[in-house]
Amino acid sequence: MYIINAKSEDIYLMDINPANLKYMLQWYNDEEFRYATGVDGDIEIYQLAQMYNIAKQGENHFWAGVFITSTSEMIGIIRGQIKKTYQASLWINTLIIDKPYQNKRYGTKAVNLLINYAKLKNNVSRVYIAVSEQNTGGCKFWTSMGFEHFRRINNCIRLGGESLNAIIMYKLV
Repeated sequence: MYIINAKSEDIYLMDINPANLKYMLQWYNDEEFRYATGVDGDIEIYQLAQMYNIAKQGENHFWAGVFITSTSEMIGIIRGQIKKTYQASLWINTLIIDKPYQNKRYGTKAVNLLINYAKLKNNVSRVYIAVSEQNTGGCKFWTSMGFEHFRRINNCIRLGGESLNAIIMYKLV
């Protein structure tokens, strides 16, 4: 697993461990986070553990908790991978900030902290995300972070019995 240990004044990012899975399960089973997780329907703890173990086996995959510095409370997760081709790039697959902490800039801070960490550690020059075209809040968030439309992939996400389109966005760093 790609190790993340990054800290700022307000938050820090740190690899999750199996004890964190019980907190994460509530987010994965919350209807409001379906776009972020890409999981259609409720899952059990063992299924989340399987996802975690698969990510743990990949040297370029990460699954980090977003924690408040002053209290060490886990308020979200950020998951993705570093892809090392001719230029290293960061792919963010999942960003979840718990509802009471949304719209307080914690998501922005977590993404910026991750980007700066990956840039310093791996010389990352681009960051990519995929967001469901129907996720207007997600599209607005990533656009406000300076991400631009790269391409559209039709019918690649399956949620609620529907096939949805994804927008791939990127940012040069």
